Amino acid sequence: MTTAPADRPRIPDAITDPLSGRRISLLDWQAANRRASWLLAGFMVLLLGGIGYLVALAFDPGAAWTFIVIAAVMAIGQSLAAYWFSDKLALAVSGARPANKDEHRYLVNVTEAVAIGAGVPMPKIYVIDNPAPNAFATGRDPRHGAIAVTTGLMSILDRQELEGVVAHEMAHVKNYDIRFASMLAATVGAIVLLRDVILRGLRFGGRSRRSSSSGGGRGQAIAMVLLIVLLILAPILATLVRLAVSRRREYLADATGAYITRNPDGLASALAKLRDYRGTPMQVSEGVQHMYFTNPVAKLNALSWLATHPPIDDRISRLRRM
Repeated sequence: MTTAPADRPRIPDAITDPLSGRRISLLDWQAANRRASWLLAGFMVLLLGGIGYLVALAFDPGAAWTFIVIAAVMAIGQSLAAYWFSDKLALAVSGARPANKDEHRYLVNVTEAVAIGAGVPMPKIYVIDNPAPNAFATGRDPRHGAIAVTTGLMSILDRQELEGVVAHEMAHVKNYDIRFASMLAATVGAIVLLRDVILRGLRFGGRSRRSSSSGGGRGQAIAMVLLIVLLILAPILATLVRLAVSRRREYLADATGAYITRNPDGLASALAKLRDYRGTPMQVSEGVQHMYFTNPVAKLNALSWLATHPPIDDRISRLRRM
């Protein structure tokens, strides 16, 4: 990866899925991620619109359209914010600063070489001043990609290992994983936000007393039960889907990154060093933990159903069998 000859072979259009063993077309995977992003945005509008309708039935049936419109506007706003601003938010929350070409020439050169190998535009490069080794990628598409690495990562990895990590993160952007993950996170966030608003309203406002008939009272009671069940289950189910999707994408990014560098051992060696790191862990917001190369929460059990990443030893084993 230190040179990029003109006759270098192109990245294959398909890779082997580390989970199923089947060949996966990268172009089909990218297209599926793009479709899923917009379908998810549409689903969020319908879901929050439905929640708004139940809110109207439970609190004030006469204002049904008002609640539906408010919920739909909230969903559209969350989707647009996730699409346009999720990268800036993730970088700001992580304390990342733009890399300086003079100060971080080594990192810039590595990233340029990997971008050539991946066939994508050069992403923006950021540095996080933290001794814990880690990295993450963000950006809605390859033309707006950004990669952030910690100073600790640069200090413990050699060039081949750093190339492997950068290639892994670049694979997330190349495969449109970041856009889909941002939209999914926005869905969870919008549901949780609406749930908190409704629960606060229940605590301080109570239900509307407009409907005095027994039929209306029963209808409001049923709507209230359905609303509470939906508000409890929807964030849990959406979070479980997000975690499962995140773990699968980590495996595929490992495989794609190994193909980009033509060196699975470099990425495996980098994972081993991060696994063996015993220094002070990073303090990272829960909302961006899933974006990192390895989960910054050192004590999180990777076998847990709450884990955002597959077990590091399993990732290493799969890479060394490639």
